[in-house]
Amino acid sequence: MIRKIGWMVLAAAVLFPAGLFAADYAHTLEAKDMTVSWTLDGDQVHMQLSAKTTGWVAIGIDPEDAMGGADIIIGAVKNGKVRIEDHFADAKRGHSPDDKLGGSNHVINPQGSETDGVTTISFTLSLAAGEEWDKPIHADKVTRAMIAYGTGRDSFRTTHRYRALYDINFATGEAAKVK
Repeated sequence: MIRKIGWMVLAAAVLFPAGLFAADYAHTLEAKDMTVSWTLDGDQVHMQLSAKTTGWVAIGIDPEDAMGGADIIIGAVKNGKVRIEDHFADAKRGHSPDDKLGGSNHVINPQGSETDGVTTISFTLSLAAGEEWDKPIHADKVTRAMIAYGTGRDSFRTTHRYRALYDINFATGEAAKVK
């Protein structure tokens, strides 16, 4: 019996990598065909973004003008391979990878999957801003965040199918839609 349970645990670990279960996170925000889940852990936040799309999913921290000024984490899964990048919205309606602006990709533990038309990515970020293209996530007060997902293409340059703006208290899980 123990051997059978061991095989089931191993199979679950292979089929469902750590960090890909929304139930494993302390807080969840449900939006139109999109779920954002997170857990604060010391000076880091573990996040999962999931949306009904075969394209990209993203979260932008502290946008200032439309998407301008936001620290954006965007990811997609293509042919089973996950790509998650740290971007900065260097224009009102555009963004560039931090590493092309002279910074670094600060995404830790990138993981992802695409199953039955749903793209899911998970990652870890520092709560503190690591460079001028990053924005802090406030554990003790509200942080403005935009969430979005794209059409069925994996290019980070395609427009969003859905976008919403929320004020989120990452410590309590309270979230209020701004627009």
